[in-house]
Amino acid sequence: MSNPLDEHEITRISAADASAVLERLAGSDRLERGAVFLISVEAIKERSGDRWDRKRDDVWGYLGRKLNEYLSYQDIHQRVSDTEVLVAMTTEEGVAAQAVGMKVLEEVLEFFLGAANRRDIRVKAVTKIDGHVLSCTGIDPEAIATARATARPEAEREPVISPYQTKVSAQAERERNPVSFVAASGHKVQIEFALEHVVSLRHGVTAVLRVEPTVRYYATGEIIPTRKYGKLADVDLMALDNATLAFGGLFLPQDARTQPPVILPVSFRTMGGRKGRQLLIGMPCASPEQVRQGAMIEFIDIDQGTPPGRLVEVVSLVSGVARGVLARLQPTSEALRPVSGARFNGLSVDVAELGLPEAKLGSFLRQMAHQMRGKAPALIAQGLGERLHLEMAEEAGFTHAGIRAAPKTVTRQVA
Repeated sequence: MSNPLDEHEITRISAADASAVLERLAGSDRLERGAVFLISVEAIKERSGDRWDRKRDDVWGYLGRKLNEYLSYQDIHQRVSDTEVLVAMTTEEGVAAQAVGMKVLEEVLEFFLGAANRRDIRVKAVTKIDGHVLSCTGIDPEAIATARATARPEAEREPVISPYQTKVSAQAERERNPVSFVAASGHKVQIEFALEHVVSLRHGVTAVLRVEPTVRYYATGEIIPTRKYGKLADVDLMALDNATLAFGGLFLPQDARTQPPVILPVSFRTMGGRKGRQLLIGMPCASPEQVRQGAMIEFIDIDQGTPPGRLVEVVSLVSGVARGVLARLQPTSEALRPVSGARFNGLSVDVAELGLPEAKLGSFLRQMAHQMRGKAPALIAQGLGERLHLEMAEEAGFTHAGIRAAPKTVTRQVA
């Protein structure tokens, strides 16, 4: 069976009114990240026959309303032919963006044809723009289906093993999960990892994967919460972050159009040093290009004592080698003060360690979202306890949210 991503085709666009949009997008990194695609209503034209000229305006009108419903004001959509519209998203990328395009087309097909058959769903990722000539590739339906399935609110619990984990050799994962080392204090520390799905709340699709480390003292089993990382020596944080990057490197996408990027939570103290950034650049199982296209670095230990000037500098340095940088906020009324001078791709807050009763969770989320709103493109609530909390996060004003996944022992057969 052929892979649709291997079947490249050239689409020639002659619409003069699309020139400005095509020129703006040409050379954009949105192309290689799968955020630009074509939606075709050719199937409706084929079924309409001689009635297409009379039906065209109704189809385009309905399609336009659906695009406005699903896209934000930062996103672009431009009609480029008699049956195709070009969409460029800033709010989503890769499979998440393409899933939005597929959802829009499905609803249009259902309205006009009564059903959205797979053969009629024609969405193509645009990989290159040269004047009015577009190079396109088919999207991977299985990748879209996986991103949708892992975000369905009707599912009661997270899967024991993420479907993205099953694509990785169990042997390779065993070598990196769990891992242990002897801390500077002389205590043996063990790190176990889980892979979480961070959901786009607006579009209901897994937009990002996230590595979640659980750190504990080996002898007692006592968990070391993130808020106590400040008591760890620099060499301990380096070992912890090295293990996180090694595990996360297994899941970086080979192609940013077919799999979500991965959030890797690490210490600002580690990334502030040259040795720490070398760990990022030289991640096992990942090329520098994969790191640039697929690694989102989350600084987890920024606080009121973090030097603002140094923070701006380190964010710039890390942004040069990774896909983006996020900041985890402390759950305080002045959470934004330490990060206000740096340009982060996203801000996150982790609620798991707070142990809030459900009655207070909504209020806390609203308070944090109010501070974060407008300060970064992505606002992420992570460490939620159940899927019902996703709705709570959306109502509070977050753009993305994730449910806390417990680390699982790898028992799969070696791939």
